Amino acid sequence: MSDLNAGQGLCLAQARLLIRPVRAAIELGAGADVLAAALRAVHHANRHGAPEDFIAIAFPQMRMGRETMLPGDDLELLGSEASLAAFQALDGVKTLVRRGMIEPHEIGDSYAEIGQAGAAYLRDRACEKHTPGWLRRSAARAERRGKPLGTPVKPRADDQKTLVLQHGDAVLHIREVLGTFSGAPLRVSTYGLSGAAAPAILPVYPDTLREADHAA
Repeated sequence: MSDLNAGQGLCLAQARLLIRPVRAAIELGAGADVLAAALRAVHHANRHGAPEDFIAIAFPQMRMGRETMLPGDDLELLGSEASLAAFQALDGVKTLVRRGMIEPHEIGDSYAEIGQAGAAYLRDRACEKHTPGWLRRSAARAERRGKPLGTPVKPRADDQKTLVLQHGDAVLHIREVLGTFSGAPLRVSTYGLSGAAAPAILPVYPDTLREADHAA
């Protein structure tokens, strides 16, 4: 029986760490590699860490491109000093540092006040269940188990309002939801994402909030 964490855990959001590719990595098109490595490390840290001390992820530069949602270059991590230090100690992260692919950023405090604006980054499984990849995997699982597929689901084009990221064998559809930080417990998955039923509004200030404030 595996003792790795699954499902949701608690994010303390007491500290933050910015993962930002160096300019040379971005210009060479390696920004996506940095993001993928960092996401794998977050997943590993949450799977092997304490369920009451998960790391949450935020995409502060997430924006709409010409045809699809783009993640931006920055990835913001929130957790405790201990969980973020454990993240930094992982081989994948140390490789990014050794190769000079990310800017040097220290773990800092995360300041949050009840009522301040923030954002949640949630995994949109409803959207995923209509993708061709999900349908293929569902059919394969049903065949392996010798069970009927169930009610057919019609495939549809990707929702352009979600950020689509490949994470190993999984395809994550990520949606940004703006809201108010309430101080309630923040529950996120091993991927560092909240569920659609209970968005975890993090104490972050993404570009979408900044643009809304400027327009007001």
